[in-house]
Amino acid sequence: MPTLVQIGAGNIGRGFIAPTFAQAGWSVVLVDIDRRRIEAARTRGRYTVTEVDNGGSRLVPVAPVTGVDAADQDAVVDVLAACDLASTAVGLNALARLGPVLARGLIARWAAGRDTLDVLLCENGATADAILREAVMSALPAEQRARARASLGIVRTSIGRMIPPGDEVDALDIAVEPYAHLPVDRAGFVGAIPVVPHLEPRADFDLVLGQKLYLHNLTHACLAYAGCARGLATIPDCMEDAALVAGARRAGEEASEALARAHGGTAAGRARVLAECTDLLEALFVRYRNRALADPVARVARDPVRKLAVDDRLVGAARLCLAHGVQPKAILAHILLACDHIVAADDPGAALWRSLQGRGALATIAAITKLPPEDPFMRALDLSDRRRQATQSMRAAGLVITDPEADLVEIADFGLGRFEQFGLAIHVYVNTARCCAKELVMLPGQICPEHRHPPIPGGAAEGGDPGKEETFRVRQGEVHLFLPGHHKDGAERTFALGLVPEDKRDAVTVFKHVHLTPGSQYTLKPNTPHWFVAGTEGAIVSEFSTRSRDEADVFTDPAIVRVPDPA
Repeated sequence: MPTLVQIGAGNIGRGFIAPTFAQAGWSVVLVDIDRRRIEAARTRGRYTVTEVDNGGSRLVPVAPVTGVDAADQDAVVDVLAACDLASTAVGLNALARLGPVLARGLIARWAAGRDTLDVLLCENGATADAILREAVMSALPAEQRARARASLGIVRTSIGRMIPPGDEVDALDIAVEPYAHLPVDRAGFVGAIPVVPHLEPRADFDLVLGQKLYLHNLTHACLAYAGCARGLATIPDCMEDAALVAGARRAGEEASEALARAHGGTAAGRARVLAECTDLLEALFVRYRNRALADPVARVARDPVRKLAVDDRLVGAARLCLAHGVQPKAILAHILLACDHIVAADDPGAALWRSLQGRGALATIAAITKLPPEDPFMRALDLSDRRRQATQSMRAAGLVITDPEADLVEIADFGLGRFEQFGLAIHVYVNTARCCAKELVMLPGQICPEHRHPPIPGGAAEGGDPGKEETFRVRQGEVHLFLPGHHKDGAERTFALGLVPEDKRDAVTVFKHVHLTPGSQYTLKPNTPHWFVAGTEGAIVSEFSTRSRDEADVFTDPAIVRVPDPA
């Protein structure tokens, strides 16, 4: 009977790895610092894993099992010297401490005529394999390191089984979900790969890790942060909220497309990877409904400082998307939700998180990721934050804006890069050949630069289009609209120029002032030069017009480029 040495008998070690091998006819040695758990393994020689889902439960016996106290390094070396495979599930922070005992175990195996040792690495973290290998090599004499490099296999794994911590009433018995796939890196083995049901050697393991982090971990986190914002208690509760689920699914679809472009190679390869990612997403959104696990959103959302790291599930997924030409609007929206998360007092990064939150979302992410403002991700997040603020303003004014519509709000800075001074947030309801309706959201003192809507040659079925006619109606705040025909005494001109930054005063030529307040309405004829400024509290303006052609607008300021928001 082959033997597995499982170092770390926590949720993953005894709830997934040990039962996977025990069911395949292996004996299991649990190594742990929890002496109560180890004594139970020695005394009982078996334990039970209960697989639970919404359809009921299934008991899975795990036997034969024994235990070794991790503090007894000699005993650990002895079992490592005799085993057929080892596995670690101790957590990234403790991983390096395994170096000396694994080094001694290798030497003992060599002395016993066993040349190789493969170790399944069941740890989160992209650098886990490098950490463990370095720890082992550092613990060996220099002259033995070359042999160790050839005889030690450190095998990356992807752990997908969800095992939320519960009230532990037994030292060994544990409840888990039925999901049992264990993908492993085929290239990591130096010995023969064990033939074990559910152990799935993969040559494309970087894709597997990407799917785990940027599909499973990503969508799980999206549900949790959105659920916390809505006061929901568990992930299954989140799955009852259709809008919340749709948002998390959109995030997963964005990441799926990016993974397909990153790993697919050819068109056929991209289609294959995308289909695999789609199937994984579908399975995940079924598994998330498992009420038997009652997975708490507080657990999944815990430690946002780690989960918002530059290469982790949220920011890492968004950056992967941007690197491959995919716009991660849904992912960015969930990153901003995460920035609002209120952490528990015992959260590992609570003090740092609270100090960062006071600076705002962009500053929080910049501090965690160390990315500069000009980084494509930071620019995209800035746009997403502006979309969010505009959407919140519209909703606060009583307008109904759906989540998919919020993703499409345009942030126009007219190519000037000075959005707080010159810009608009624009939500388009409809824009057909005959009519257009929009909401314009403006910050306090924000300016829509002077422009006109000229005639369009060949428009209106070749009869000529005189240009856009538009009507403004102020919903909230106040707007100062400026048109041709100002008084010759100069008072209107002086007032108007006082609203414009000094370096842009030569880019306005019309100064007749129309003051619009909530309920005020004004219709502009085609080809009329105009510009407008929001009052001190900002403004929301409904615009009704004939067909809108932004690309045809003529601006007085030659520095302006009126193009759709690229993100």
